[in-house]
Amino acid sequence: MQAAPWQGHTGHLQTGPSKWWAWGLAIFLSIQVFFTLIGALISAIIPYDMLLTDWDAEEPGEYPVNGTSVEQDEWNFTKEEWDSYLAITEMMEDLNELKPLQIWTGIISSMIAMVAIVMLLQQSPNGFRIAYAWLGISTLGQLWMQHKMQAAMTDFFSNMHVEETAWMSVQTGMNFGSTLVCNTLLLMIIIMCSMKSQDKGEVEESGFHRQTILHSEQDGAQP
Repeated sequence: MQAAPWQGHTGHLQTGPSKWWAWGLAIFLSIQVFFTLIGALISAIIPYDMLLTDWDAEEPGEYPVNGTSVEQDEWNFTKEEWDSYLAITEMMEDLNELKPLQIWTGIISSMIAMVAIVMLLQQSPNGFRIAYAWLGISTLGQLWMQHKMQAAMTDFFSNMHVEETAWMSVQTGMNFGSTLVCNTLLLMIIIMCSMKSQDKGEVEESGFHRQTILHSEQDGAQP
């Protein structure tokens, strides 16, 4: 008797995780790399002091002690504008000094992300590990840049003889907090994709399928 086509069935299905868990993360990292490189390119091309080219501030000179009240008021206005110009110029110089750090941080994190992208497209488990490294380096770079920019802003307000208010401190804390929250969400996404992409081996069929196969084998065994 010819063997029934369902004989020899083990009752299990050979299944694997969806490739899109790794491919989707690779696409997401590609978008992140694109915007990071665009930001680094803009930062390298456009200098911060370019914003001061149209500001024609004049040095006030000596205070007109014997001048009229109008001349003294004009001197006070010119002196205030000159002090603002010097403070902003110094802040722009500090930000320009941070440019190499900002550019190289973006380049290094992008290179790490590119390695992760290639490995994720190849379905390599190491791609997720490199994605963790990318996220860690990117987070540290963002926090370091925010710290440096905050220091530059503090020096600016100090030169302007303006005391740092509680609202400034709250805003600084919100900036750091938003960075940590966003990167924590990215970490959870990577963890989820990594867990979903793990091969869990054979998956047992449902009870309905097992009963159908059993009845079919019994019918096939009858002469």
